[in-house]
Amino acid sequence: MTAAATMGATLPAFLDTSAKALLRALYWPSRACVFVGALALVATMGITVADVVLRNMFAIVVPGGMELTGLLTIIVTLSALATVEVEGNHIRVDLVLRALPEFIRQPMIAGGLMLALVTMIVTAVQIFGQVLYLRQNAIVTGLLGLPEWPFVLAATFFVALFALALFANLLGALGAVAASRDLRSAMVAGIWAVVVAGILYVSLYPDALPFSISREARGIVSIGLCFLFIFLGVHVAAAMAVTALVGISLLISPTASLTSLGTTTIDVVSDQIWSVVPLFIWMGLIVVATGFAAGLYRAAYQWIGHLPGGLASASTVACAGLSSMVGDTLSGVYSMGSIALPQMRTYGYDMKLATASIACAATIGVMIPPSIAFIVYGMITEVSIGKLFMAGILPGILFTVILISLITIRAMIHPELAPRGERSSWHDRLSASIAIWPVVLLMMLVLGGIYSGAVTPNEAAGLGAFGALLVATVTGRLRFTSFTESIGQALRLSAGIIVIFMFATAFSRFIAISGLTQQLANFVIGLDLGKYELIGAILLFYVFIGMFMNALPALVLTVPLFFPIAMNAGFDPIWFGVIVVIMVELGVVTPPIGVNVFAIASMAKDVSMYEIFRGVFPFWIAFVILIGLIVLFPQISLFLPSLM
Repeated sequence: MTAAATMGATLPAFLDTSAKALLRALYWPSRACVFVGALALVATMGITVADVVLRNMFAIVVPGGMELTGLLTIIVTLSALATVEVEGNHIRVDLVLRALPEFIRQPMIAGGLMLALVTMIVTAVQIFGQVLYLRQNAIVTGLLGLPEWPFVLAATFFVALFALALFANLLGALGAVAASRDLRSAMVAGIWAVVVAGILYVSLYPDALPFSISREARGIVSIGLCFLFIFLGVHVAAAMAVTALVGISLLISPTASLTSLGTTTIDVVSDQIWSVVPLFIWMGLIVVATGFAAGLYRAAYQWIGHLPGGLASASTVACAGLSSMVGDTLSGVYSMGSIALPQMRTYGYDMKLATASIACAATIGVMIPPSIAFIVYGMITEVSIGKLFMAGILPGILFTVILISLITIRAMIHPELAPRGERSSWHDRLSASIAIWPVVLLMMLVLGGIYSGAVTPNEAAGLGAFGALLVATVTGRLRFTSFTESIGQALRLSAGIIVIFMFATAFSRFIAISGLTQQLANFVIGLDLGKYELIGAILLFYVFIGMFMNALPALVLTVPLFFPIAMNAGFDPIWFGVIVVIMVELGVVTPPIGVNVFAIASMAKDVSMYEIFRGVFPFWIAFVILIGLIVLFPQISLFLPSLM
């Protein structure tokens, strides 16, 4: 065997073995980080609850509670980054990747990992620079006098561990490229390496460009680069970070670019308002783990199961309640799919209708609080998250009614699609309703506290998580395994969300510097569109982008562009937030991405995705009706916030 042949045979095995060895080496450190994050999350909940109770009952404030919560939020939000990467669950848009032939797909995956790896290494170095600055200048918190650098050092470690996980996956991807023994794959991987090196070089030495680019063109090219990378399957967070790195460097200087990447990331994750995300997610996961989700479905079925399509309508109501508590539509799909799909199959439901009804019903969760989408919108636009929560309640209830009406009408016209269930007695209805008292109590605790102004959204999240734990313990439904799994899953889901916003802040800063928003606004003004024509154009854009991008990336990428235009046109920021959130959520049931459809298809393996998308199409009528009503009658979304 020649030396080249020997190299060709051993290189894939070496890369694969190295990747597996590194992943094994990362197992315990990543688990230790999650454990530390879990302790920080419990401590955050405890401080938040103590502060609320002492303040409202004894007019006493926990000394330094907010600043301590802010420091703990750094650990809570970043501790699971490496674990999420090892599990392959960071948010990416892989539509283009799935359509590519195998010899291109593998090197494209490797190239995306290269770019993400370089980005995280640069970020870790810049955050460590913040550690040195804080330590050398002995910077401490204002009230407690706690040194800040140890917490920022922990952030450095979490990001560095994330980079190691990326490196391990990169080795595995390169091993797959080498194993294919396809020269075309090797060439694509080589091109990616040159591109990544070129991007890094331009970021550090922007004056080295052999040609001049106008300021406007630099901004547009950088934005285009971001969308290109996202559609090529690069981590959404990494694509935004690269855009900010290159864009700010081209527009101002490399120093400003690197500094922005280091400071904005820490500024974001040290903001205690972000504790609202893991706490609300944890609350919802406890509800799911303790079986209250099944109780929601039984109660809904007892009341409306006898209607035409009653099982589908019951799953819609239960899915709305569950998704709203978790703040994540996929949790509603998986939980309600496992409960309702077998029932509907037993009754002979048309599976296109059955699967589509669950996929669409889960989207109600983004409207009824606590909604992660509203939190993200509020953080980007600095609009009151509490008012956004209230603004989503009536649209969420209205959408539930529209979906149920649509199911009922279809079942009346075509009874074979969705037969009726049994009519329940009043005793059974009341018994089932009483059984879900914990869920009702938690919703009243959270929404009542926010609506009354007694607590902020993140304080409501702390109370909700504590209340869920307390109720689950009192009712004997909480097991230690369920507790540990729920808190670990909450940290992983939070890390996958907040890492995007961490770099989206730097991305938003680049958008502001580039002047693209003003250029876009001037362009729109030049079109001389009326208010309804403008909102129609924005809605059509969201329909289009929803076909290719998941809800969270779509929000983060587009709101900084469209929000100023909407405000200049005189739209209410809360109303606009409701419209945008509904539109991006439409994307989760829109082909070809449709993550909710992918999720339900994985549970109903005998139903093709094509059939599920066909089943979803009639439910678009519900979205159109809802958007039309909110546009024509803005008070549907503005009435409750106006009372706060």
